Amino acid sequence: MIKTAIAFLLGCTLCLNLSELPHYGWLLAVALPFLFWFRQSVLSVFIVGLLWAGFQAQLRIEQQLPPDLAGQDSLLNGVIASIPEQHDKVLRFNFQPENHAFPDEIRLSWYYPGKVLPGPGERWQFEVRLKPPSGMKNPGGFDYEKWLFMEGIGATGYIRDSQHNRLLDKAPRWHIDKFRLQIQQKLGRLVDHARHLPFILGLSVGQREQMTSEHWQVLRETGTSHLLAISGLHIGLAAAIGFFLFRWGWSLSLSTLKLLPARQAGAVGGFSFALFYALLAGMAIPTQRALIMVTTVMLALLLKRPLYPAHILALSLLLILAFDPFSVLSAGFWLSFSAVALIMLTCSARFPASRSNWLTIHLWLALGLMPLLIIFFGQVSLISPLANLIAVPLVSLLVVPLILAAMLLLPINETVSKLVLTAADYLLHWLWQLLSWLSSLPFADWRMAELPWPLLIFISLLALLLLLPRAMPARWIGLVPVFALISYQPERPAAGQIFFTLLDVGQGLAAVVETRTHTLVFDTGPRYSERFDTGSAVVAPYLQSRGIEQIDKLVVSHSDNDHLGGVAGLKQLVPVKQTLSSDIKALPAASRCVAGQHWQWDGVMFEVLLPLADQPGTDNNRSCVLKVSADNLSLLLPGDIERDSERQLLNLYADKLRADILVVPHHGSRTSSTHRFVTAVDPVFALFPVGYRNRYGFPKQEVLERYLEQGSIILRSDQHGAILFRQQQSVSSWRQHAAGLWTANY
Repeated sequence: MIKTAIAFLLGCTLCLNLSELPHYGWLLAVALPFLFWFRQSVLSVFIVGLLWAGFQAQLRIEQQLPPDLAGQDSLLNGVIASIPEQHDKVLRFNFQPENHAFPDEIRLSWYYPGKVLPGPGERWQFEVRLKPPSGMKNPGGFDYEKWLFMEGIGATGYIRDSQHNRLLDKAPRWHIDKFRLQIQQKLGRLVDHARHLPFILGLSVGQREQMTSEHWQVLRETGTSHLLAISGLHIGLAAAIGFFLFRWGWSLSLSTLKLLPARQAGAVGGFSFALFYALLAGMAIPTQRALIMVTTVMLALLLKRPLYPAHILALSLLLILAFDPFSVLSAGFWLSFSAVALIMLTCSARFPASRSNWLTIHLWLALGLMPLLIIFFGQVSLISPLANLIAVPLVSLLVVPLILAAMLLLPINETVSKLVLTAADYLLHWLWQLLSWLSSLPFADWRMAELPWPLLIFISLLALLLLLPRAMPARWIGLVPVFALISYQPERPAAGQIFFTLLDVGQGLAAVVETRTHTLVFDTGPRYSERFDTGSAVVAPYLQSRGIEQIDKLVVSHSDNDHLGGVAGLKQLVPVKQTLSSDIKALPAASRCVAGQHWQWDGVMFEVLLPLADQPGTDNNRSCVLKVSADNLSLLLPGDIERDSERQLLNLYADKLRADILVVPHHGSRTSSTHRFVTAVDPVFALFPVGYRNRYGFPKQEVLERYLEQGSIILRSDQHGAILFRQQQSVSSWRQHAAGLWTANY
């Protein structure tokens, strides 16, 4: 069973980590002879896993929006498939259209929706404009396209302002999301005074949209994210409560015991409680995985089958992958199964019995999960064992049971339910004070650069040595990974050379220049909403993946949102020594950038060419213009300058404008890139920082043709993702380099 589960897992994992799916007919033709020849071996299970994942992936890819429907206005009837979430006057929800020419599920945004809001389970008509799944593609950044693929969302879009938008039918009474929304609203009214209502909603109905970035940061730094959202631990706890309650209640009567033994009745109760809690949580994918694991255990109890923990884990793994092979793309899948396996390994009978096992298990888990945490998040919480030692029993034995009790009491007596929820809120407040203090410690978490795969595999194998039985010889060699992690340093440019990266921030600009010992960031991209900006979501994760802990100089070309919007978010995560900008009113802490400023880092020259001290004109024309000259590359960063400033550059620096790389001014607008300017710069690479299907239509076709006539190589952030230059004439496109089955090729 264990070998079978591992082989099936490896087959699914290999298939879903391919950059391109082979033609299914050819794959089947090659696989069938192997299946026939090795039908009794784990190799056949591996091939079945490969084929199953490939079949499911092909179906999901075919469900994506056809290109001919992108960008068009479409009138759709369908059902609201999730609880709508509203932030910054934008309503977002999943929608299941009835028209089969469209994907089975799409993600819609409704800007300024008005008074009548759609509810889950309702049938609506909308006029929408859709596009295929798309997202920013950057090293260290969140892969939105991958998330959409995992969730089965085949298109995204927005609702047009139209008289056709209307409610067609109300939701059925039995609709689970409607019931969850009613509970959410009732809780909001009942305990509106609660200091930690976002956590209560997260632990009761799985709604976490009220949790802020500060909440998530504290939870990540203390390694307790799994506790304050409905996870496998909580579904298992609900099953345990149901099991013991039903077993105890069933054993009170001899007549009931004659019908069914108390242990089997407990299994029915355990499954019922777990199912109830999973439905309250909205049956999200992590909750589905937890429910399948619990169901496996309860079914074994009900059928009086022997309970071998390793076999139950293996069977649960097979069932989950059969139900949802895309689970292997989720960090939660690997962390949850690895955590259970580590608990089984470190608490097995092969270890000498120890009364302190419950104390040390958190240390073993932190150590064993360290490689996975590095792979998925690039950081490890050093205080996780201590935080979980306190938080796990508090949340599992007190907070979650109180919230479950309050949910059961809600239809019976709201006053008592409110008292119970108030008690849970008090405990959460006490816990939050502790977690906030722990996360503020200077050694709370350990952030590290992205590690090469061979080194990660080496570290993982050595870390497992520490988890083996105490009698195992050379067990403490497992400490080597700690020294490997401490000593690892990503590659930096040689003296006199630079690494340059143009990041993909949508319709905006953010770029990073690295020398041997210094880092410059030029612009930070836009702030899209109160909850999302590219400074914290793109630039900071990229710097972290490169092991960069400080920005020596931040240059903000001008005050437009698409260049300045991410500054605040970036500075919250990465310290900045000095900031230069053309608009010090928008950035009071910055120094003014003025033509003539220059400095040298590690043999690389940086020169500010514009604006002049008395520069007239628009904000765009007063953009900071930076020239970087190194042994391997020369670079010109002109911000959003237009014709007037291009003319000034030609008059002042005609002989200094030539550059290997030009970040095209103003994203390829008609107002910039005059013939004289393009000829003077004569770039080998012309980089266009633009958003996919942006509303401005950038870059303009005549501008593209101008650079093509000059012989420049055109690279666009919407088509190539982040664009990385490491050596002369050597360029890497992150969208192609890190492509998955889900990655769009524009």
